Amino acid sequence: MASTRQMAQFFVGLLCVLNPHLPVAEAGWRPLSSPSSWASSWVRRLPSSSPSSHELALQTRIGDGEHDLHHPPSPSSSSLFGVGNNLERLVRRGRRQRCLASVVAAYRIRGGSGDDDDDDEENGDSDGNAVEERIAATDDGDEERRPETTAEAALDEDASDDDGGKNKDDDDDDRDEERYSRQMYALGARAHGLVRSTTAVLDGPLGGRGGRDVRAGGADGFDGLDDDGRDGCRPATDVSRTPSGLLYEIAKNLALSGVGRIVLVRDDDDDDVGGDSYDSGYFDGSLDDLGAAYHRSALAEIGGVDSGSDRQGERTSPNEDDGEEEGDSDVEEGYDGSLDDGATLLAEYIQRLNPGVKVDVVPRSDLLRSLDDLVAGDGDDDDEASSDDEREGVVSLGTNPVVVCVDRSTTAQLEMNDACRGYGRSDGAAVVPFVSVETAGVHARLFCDFGPDFVVVDEDGETPRSTLLDRVEEEEKPPGDDGNEKLYTVQCLEDDRHDVSRDDIIEFQGEHGGDSHLGGKTDFPKCQVVTVKSPRCFTVKEWRDRGESKGSGADGNKTDSSKIFSSLLEGRARSFSRVKVPKRVSFSSLRHILQPSTSEKGQGSVITKRCWDDDALFAPSDLDKSFDPLRRRAVMASMSALDAFVRRHGRLPSKSRAVGQRTDAERFRSLVRRTANEDDGAGDSSTKPDEKRRWESLVDQFARTCRAKFAPVQALSGALGAQEALKAATGLYNPVRQFLLYDCDEVLQGDPSEGADDDEEVEGGTTETACDLPKGQTYILGERTSRKLAGSRLFLVGAGAIGCELLKNLAAMGAGTNGEGRIVLTDMDTIEKSNLSRQLLFRDHDVGEFKSVAARTATSRFNPRTRVEAHTCRVGEEEEGGGGPFDDDFWSVGCDVVLNALDNVEARLFVDSMCVAHGLGMVDAGTLGPKGNVQAVVPGLSESYGSSADPPEPNVPVCTLKNFPYEIAHTIQWARDLFDGYFRRRPRQANDHVEELAEAEDLGAFGRALMEKLGEDAAADMAKELGEDLGPFPFVVGNADASDPEYVSTVKKVSLEWAIREAHRLFYVAMDELIRKHPADSVDDDGAAFWSGTRRMPRPLRFTPLDSEEDEVSAQQVIINERIAQFVRSAARLRMESFLPADENESSLTSLEEALIALEEQAKLLYAKKKPKEILHNLSGGGSNDDGDDAALSLIVENLNGAKAGASFLPSLNLADFEKDDESNGHVAFVAAASNLRAAAYGIPPADAMETRRVAGRIVPAMITTTGLVSALSCVELVKAIRGSPLELRRNAFVNLALPFFAFTAPVPAEEVTGLNGKTHTIWDRITVKDKSPTRTMTLGKFLRKVRKKAGCGEGVEVSSLSHGPFMIYANFLHAGDEELLGTPLLDAVRDAVMSEDDDDMSFLEDDIAEEGEGEEEEPPSAAALTAEQKAVLAKLERKRFIDFAVTVEDQETGEEFELPPVRLIKDKEKERTYVDDEIEDTPQ
Repeated sequence: MASTRQMAQFFVGLLCVLNPHLPVAEAGWRPLSSPSSWASSWVRRLPSSSPSSHELALQTRIGDGEHDLHHPPSPSSSSLFGVGNNLERLVRRGRRQRCLASVVAAYRIRGGSGDDDDDDEENGDSDGNAVEERIAATDDGDEERRPETTAEAALDEDASDDDGGKNKDDDDDDRDEERYSRQMYALGARAHGLVRSTTAVLDGPLGGRGGRDVRAGGADGFDGLDDDGRDGCRPATDVSRTPSGLLYEIAKNLALSGVGRIVLVRDDDDDDVGGDSYDSGYFDGSLDDLGAAYHRSALAEIGGVDSGSDRQGERTSPNEDDGEEEGDSDVEEGYDGSLDDGATLLAEYIQRLNPGVKVDVVPRSDLLRSLDDLVAGDGDDDDEASSDDEREGVVSLGTNPVVVCVDRSTTAQLEMNDACRGYGRSDGAAVVPFVSVETAGVHARLFCDFGPDFVVVDEDGETPRSTLLDRVEEEEKPPGDDGNEKLYTVQCLEDDRHDVSRDDIIEFQGEHGGDSHLGGKTDFPKCQVVTVKSPRCFTVKEWRDRGESKGSGADGNKTDSSKIFSSLLEGRARSFSRVKVPKRVSFSSLRHILQPSTSEKGQGSVITKRCWDDDALFAPSDLDKSFDPLRRRAVMASMSALDAFVRRHGRLPSKSRAVGQRTDAERFRSLVRRTANEDDGAGDSSTKPDEKRRWESLVDQFARTCRAKFAPVQALSGALGAQEALKAATGLYNPVRQFLLYDCDEVLQGDPSEGADDDEEVEGGTTETACDLPKGQTYILGERTSRKLAGSRLFLVGAGAIGCELLKNLAAMGAGTNGEGRIVLTDMDTIEKSNLSRQLLFRDHDVGEFKSVAARTATSRFNPRTRVEAHTCRVGEEEEGGGGPFDDDFWSVGCDVVLNALDNVEARLFVDSMCVAHGLGMVDAGTLGPKGNVQAVVPGLSESYGSSADPPEPNVPVCTLKNFPYEIAHTIQWARDLFDGYFRRRPRQANDHVEELAEAEDLGAFGRALMEKLGEDAAADMAKELGEDLGPFPFVVGNADASDPEYVSTVKKVSLEWAIREAHRLFYVAMDELIRKHPADSVDDDGAAFWSGTRRMPRPLRFTPLDSEEDEVSAQQVIINERIAQFVRSAARLRMESFLPADENESSLTSLEEALIALEEQAKLLYAKKKPKEILHNLSGGGSNDDGDDAALSLIVENLNGAKAGASFLPSLNLADFEKDDESNGHVAFVAAASNLRAAAYGIPPADAMETRRVAGRIVPAMITTTGLVSALSCVELVKAIRGSPLELRRNAFVNLALPFFAFTAPVPAEEVTGLNGKTHTIWDRITVKDKSPTRTMTLGKFLRKVRKKAGCGEGVEVSSLSHGPFMIYANFLHAGDEELLGTPLLDAVRDAVMSEDDDDMSFLEDDIAEEGEGEEEEPPSAAALTAEQKAVLAKLERKRFIDFAVTVEDQETGEEFELPPVRLIKDKEKERTYVDDEIEDTPQ
C-alpha cells in the first residue's frame, strides 16, 4: 500500500500536470480546511530573508485589484484553488519562491526520473524534467531555460518578462567567465572546460528525517555517551539526521569549482526511512560538528528556518537586528517537508552555492547498475539518444564522470570501486575514476584509483619559464663509446638559471626568421635533458615523440639530425623552455591492494596483506610521519579494523562503553592485532618493547577518537578529496598515488590544564556548558579546550576566500559562543562576482555588499551562537593612530589570537608588528593557485612573520621595458604603462591645464615656465601631448552633441588617425631609431657584441598594403598587418571614449575592417608621396636645432597654439581606469594588441588575452581547494594556541596540491640577540617603564637613568642613542651636556623631534652649526607646515597607551655598542602624563 508521503508525491505531480503554472508544496501530510488556509500556509513558507515576504503575505496585486492572500478570489477555470493567477504573477515578477524550487527538485528526485540524461534538453521525456520544464515555462515572455538548470534557477529573482530578447545563454557564459576568472588562471581554459563537463558522483551519509532539530547545541542527538543512551543534556535521537560534514565539504568545493553536474547517491530505502541506512553504524552524526553546522546553514538559507532562534523560538543570535520580527521558528512551520530528506536539502544547498551546477539524486542500485553498463561499454551517452530508449533505473553519467566515496567503510569502498573497475568481467578496466575519503577523529585517509592507463597532461600547472641561452656545444664522446646518439651541452647566460630536471623535454626559440608565431617555421629540434651539471649547464640529446621514427621531424618527413642541430651550434637560438609532455600513470584497484578475505565467522573482516610496506602506494603528507612505517601500519590496520568492529557490533567504538568485561578499546585493539596478522608490528615477541608501546599508543589514540569528527580534519580532507576528483576529470596535476594518510594527533597533547578526569566529565555530559559545546570536538579534545575556544576573542583580518572558510570552520568549532568570546572581523572590500567561485558565504545577491557584513550574516546561519563583530575598515598605521576600533586597547585586551586572511604583504607585516608589540599569537595563511602556506607565530618562542621574508621579485630595469624586452611579461608591462599614459595620465594632464591655457595671453611665457619647471625635453613632450589632446577640439566640437552622428563620425575619424600615427611611431620609428643608434655589428663598452645576452635587436614593423608595388607582402607581413590593425582598432576606440561622454561609449566601437581600411588609405597616402627616410624624419620630429633654446621654445609654442585653440572650448576629457574583469571595455584588448605587436618586433612568443589579463591586472590565481586546505590547517594551529601547546608541537605548513607536496615543520625559534653583559633577548622581550607619580613629569634625563638601571648598565656604560621610529630623540655625542634637552619632558621631546623634520642623525649637527652662526633660536614649525606623515605620528602619540623606543648603549672604555630590547613607556591615560615609578619590572610581553 502506498505510504502517506508517496500519496503526497502523487498529488504534487498530478497538480503540476493539471496546471503547470501552479506552485505546489508538499509540506508534510495534513488536511487543510479551505483553499485560503492552503494559500496562507504556502505564503508563510516564503523565506524570512526575502525583503518582501511580509508584504507578500499581506497583500498582492491580482489583475486590476488588490486582494489579501488569506482571502483569495473565488476559484476560476484557469487558477486551481483560485490563487493560480496570483501565484503565477509572483513567479513572473521574479519573487524568491524558494519553497517551490525545493519541492520541484524533491518531486523530480523522488516521483520523477532521478536518472535524467544530459540529452534531456532536446528530448525532455523524463517525468522529472517535464515538470521542471513546465515550471520553467511559467514566464511566458522568457526564453525556455535549459533543463539542466534546477527549478530554483528557473525562478531566479532576476528573471523578468521585459528582457528585450537578450540572449540568455550568452549572459550565462559571461557570468560564468567572471565567476570562475580566478580559478581559470590556476587551471587554464582547457582544464576548466573539462571541469564544467564533469559529472561528480558523491556517495556519503546524507542525513535525513527523524529526531529533533540541530539548530541548538552543536550536533544533533549526541546519543551513546552513556550506556543507557543518554548524554545528560537531552534524550537520545535519531543520529542519521545529521549529514556528513565531509560530504558537504566536498560537494561545496566541487560546486564552487564549477563541475557541470553533481549526482548524490541515496539509499534505496530512503523514501520509507528518511535516513542513511546503508553502511549503518559506520557514521555517527551526533558527533559531526561540521555536518551539524552545514545542516543548520542549509535549513536557514533554503527552508527559511530562523538561524537566530532556538527550539522555543527565542532569539539567541547576537548578529540579528533587534527590530526584526521573530515569526514562526518551529522547523515544521519554517521549511517545506521535503527538506527533511537529506538528499533534497544538499541538492538545494549546492544550487545556492552555484546555480550553474546541475544536481541529481539517484538510488544506489541504479548507480551501480549504470556503472556496470558503463564499464561494459553499454552506457547510452549518445547525445541523440532518446530517454524513452533508456532502460529503467539506468543513470547517465555523461562523458566525464568521477565517483567519490565519503565516510564509507572499507567494505562499501570496495563495492563502489569494484563497480567502477568492472570486476567480474574478463576485460575489466577502470572506466570511471574513483576517490574515497574518510576521517576518524584526528585521522584521515584518502585513496585514488584512476585506472591502469591514466594520462596526466600537466604535472605541475606551471608556465614554463623562458631561459636565456648562451651557447650550445657538442660533447666529445669518451674513448670506447661507440653509441650513435650525440650529446650536447647547453649553457645559460651568466646571470640566468634554468629550471629543468633530468628527463625534461625542452624546446628552443630563436630569431625572427624562426618565429612560428609570425608564420615562420622553426628549425630547432626538441631535446631531452640527460644530466644536470649545474644551475647554468646541462646536457641534452635529441628527443622524438612516440609516433616519430628515427630521423623524422615533427611533420613526419625525413630530416637530417646533424643539419637541424647545426642551427643550435651556430648560435641561432636565443632561449629555451620546458615542454609539457603528457605521461601515463597506472593505478591499482582497492581490492587488488588490500586483498580482503572473509573470516571464518563470516564477518567479512578485511585483512590487508602488508600493503602498508609498499612505499610506492603512499603519497607523503608529512616529512616526519609519512616515513614512519610503524605509524603507517598502525593507522592502516586501525582503519580496516574499524570496519570489522562496526560489522560485528553495529556501531563505532566508544571511549567508556564496556560490553561485559571488556571495553570497546580492548575489543578494538584485539581486532587491530588480528587485522595486522600479528607479524606486522603488533604483539610479536620479536618487536622491540618501545615500538610495541608506541604501536599500542597509536591504536589506543585512534580508538579513543575515531567515533567523532574533527571539523578541521574534515575541511582538510574535503579539500584533498575534491582536488583529486578534479585531477581525475582534467588530467591536470599529479594525482595521489594511491593512499594519503594525515593526522594531527599533536592537538591531543600539550595542555597541562586538561585534568585526568576530563574525559569522564565530557562522557558523562553532566555539566550545563557541555550541552552548548560542539559534541564531536569536545569528545576528541575535552570540555576544557572547547570551553576555552568558545570564550576566546579571535581577530580575523580579512573576509575573502580564506576568511570565509575560517568563519565556517570556527562556527562549527563553537568559537566565540560563550562568555566574552567573539570573532572580530574586518574587511574593507566589497563582494565581486569573481569572489563567488571560492568564497562560500556569499551569493549572487550579495555582490556589492561589504564582505565582512555579509559574512557575519552567513556565519550566523552556521551557528547562531557565534558572535561576530563586523568592521569595514582596514588595519594599518593610519587606522591605529586615527581613533578607529583597532587601537592599543583592542590589541592589548580586545583579542587573544589573530588569524590572518590577507592578500598583501604590507598588511601582514603591520598585523605581525602589532602581535609582536602586544605579545599575541598569530596564524597566517596564504595561497597562490595550488600552493599554500600556513605560519604559526608563537609569542615569546617563535620568529614572527616579519622575521624572514621571501626573496624580492626582481625589478625589471626601465631600459629593459623601454628598449630591450626579452620576455612577454616585459611587453605586457610596457603596454600596461602605455594604457595608463594614453588614457589616464594624458586626459588628466589636459584637464589640469585647460583653464590655464584658455586664459594664457603669452604662450611664450607659458612655454618658458614649463621649461624651467620640467626641463626642455619634458616640456616639449608635454606641449606635444597637449597639442594632440586639445588640438582636435576646434575641428570636431562646435556645438558638441554626442547624439549627433556627424559629430561621432568626426571624432572616430580623428581618433583613427591618431591611433595610426601612434602605431607607426611606436613600432616603426622608435625601433628604427634604436637600430640606427646601435647597428647590428656594434659593440658595447667592453668590446662585446651589443646585441647579445638579454638584448634582442628589434625589427621595425609597419603596415604594408596587400597591393603594395614597392614591398613584397609575405605571410608574416599579413599577420603583422592584422596585429597593427588590432592595435589601431583598440587604441582608436579608447581614444574616442576620452572625448565622448561616458554613456555614449557604444558608439565608439571600431570594427577591424574600419581599422584596416583607414590603415590602407593612410599607408597609400604616405608611401606614395614620400620615401621612408622622409617619413621617419618628419614623424620623429627631425630637423636642425641650430637655434638652441629658441628653437625648442618655438616648437613648444607651436604645439601650445593648437592646445590653446582647443582649450578655449573648456573640454573635459574622460579618464580610464584599467579594469581587468570587464571584457567589454576594451582595456585588456588594447594591452594585448600593443604587447603582442611589440613582442613580434622583438621575436618574443605572444600571449593570449587570458595571460595578458593575468599579468597586466596582477591577478593572483585562486582555487577553493587550496583555500579550504590552508584554512583547515590554520584552525588546527588555532586549537594548539588555545591549548598552549609547546613550540615543538606547532606546525608551519607548505603545500602544493599540484605535485602533491606537503611539508610540516616546527616554527623557527625566535632569534636571540646578544646584548649587554652577554645577556640575550628576542623580538618578544621588552623593558617596561611606568610613571605613576602625581607630582612630577618624567624628563628625558630621568627616563635615560631609569633605562640604564633596568638594563643593568654598570659604571662606564651610557645610553648612546634614543629614537622613536625614524625620529632621533637623543644622541650622546650631540646632547650629552645639553641640560635643557635632558630637562625637557620626554613626550615633549618626542613631539619636538617629530616636528623638526630631522630625518637623519647629521641634521642635529647641522642645526647646532646653524644656531652658532646665526646666534638665534629657530622657531618650531607651525601645524600647517607639518607633513601628513608628521601629523599622523603626532596623532598616534596622543592616542597610544604606550610608546616604544629603540635604545643603544655604549661601553665608554671599549667603545662597543649594544642594542637593548625595545624600551616601552607606559602612559597614564587619565592624566596623559608619565611619572616616575621606583619599581619598574622587566617583563617580556
